[in-house]
Amino acid sequence: MDQRSLDSITSGDRLEGIFLVAGANLKTARNGKFFIPMTLRDHTAGVKAVRWESSQEEFREIDRNPFLRIHGRVEEYQGNLQIIIDTLEPVSASEAGLQAAEFLPRTPCDIETLERDLEQRIVSIKNESLRSLVVAILERPGLRDQLRVSPAGKSMHHAYIGGLLEHMVSLLKLADFVCDHYPWLDRDILISGVILHDIAKTTELGIDNGFNYTDEGQLLGHIVLCCNWIDEASRKVGDIDREVLLQIQHVVASHHGQLEFGSPKKPMTAEALALHYIDNLDAKLMGYMELFRSAKPGPEDSRFGSHAYMLDVRPYFPRNLDYQRPPGFTTPSSSPSRSSEGRDGTGPAKVTPGDGDLPF
Repeated sequence: MDQRSLDSITSGDRLEGIFLVAGANLKTARNGKFFIPMTLRDHTAGVKAVRWESSQEEFREIDRNPFLRIHGRVEEYQGNLQIIIDTLEPVSASEAGLQAAEFLPRTPCDIETLERDLEQRIVSIKNESLRSLVVAILERPGLRDQLRVSPAGKSMHHAYIGGLLEHMVSLLKLADFVCDHYPWLDRDILISGVILHDIAKTTELGIDNGFNYTDEGQLLGHIVLCCNWIDEASRKVGDIDREVLLQIQHVVASHHGQLEFGSPKKPMTAEALALHYIDNLDAKLMGYMELFRSAKPGPEDSRFGSHAYMLDVRPYFPRNLDYQRPPGFTTPSSSPSRSSEGRDGTGPAKVTPGDGDLPF
């Protein structure tokens, strides 16, 4: 039988097929038996799932393989669909003949256009030493290739292939608006901070087995990684002003805004404040739209969504949203295959003459 897509399932359905596993954890129920909550994903959606009465051995097999062949049933739990897995078989990528990226959502934006926007903003940085610092970081081995496919987050916002680059370019446009409105801001520092603040997510997050944190991501995180990269690049550049360097490091270190959200410092400069708030704005608005796409309320459904951790409320979706074309990711099958290739389809992207002849 043909495999059902996860965006088409409803409560009461029986389900079988091969799905990508994400976020599997081994837990102990009140009766002392093991169970494994997880997310199953295909190219259309991700759905929470649970395997009851499991074992440590079964969990280790699941943890070693990116895919599961399952038979199960769909139920509703706390207002959301959940898959109860009756039988499962862990499957390796080679056995399934699949790649995890085939099961992951992608940005609807054209990657090459996003890259050109990024390159043009780098060329516009007037401080030559600061521009050289940004270029030196982007020249790190493999970083540009990874930037084309990295998500901006595991689940909160822009959680799709190419999401990091989309988020970065969105913030660059917002930063331009902010600098036009507040012309006393140091545009070079704000633009450089936008480009660098999340750049280490290319190392923090991997896509080989779904969107998951790498060892570096778990142990250090993108803020620490990026501050280290800035320090390394500054030694290579050599002549960057010490105060400018400190401001860039501070913009990166403080962009989460609060200590409890992972920033070692709160924003203490105008540019750091500006980055924090436009970053939060883009993340929250895109997160809201992703929640709307996921809820898909019908004409007779409640317009309130489920409680969202990111917003700390139950979002309300006005009916006028039904007539908008909400931005959001595309399925892998509808995205251009060249998104992870260069502009000539054979290798890393090349800068065209109009972009400024950057050396990366």
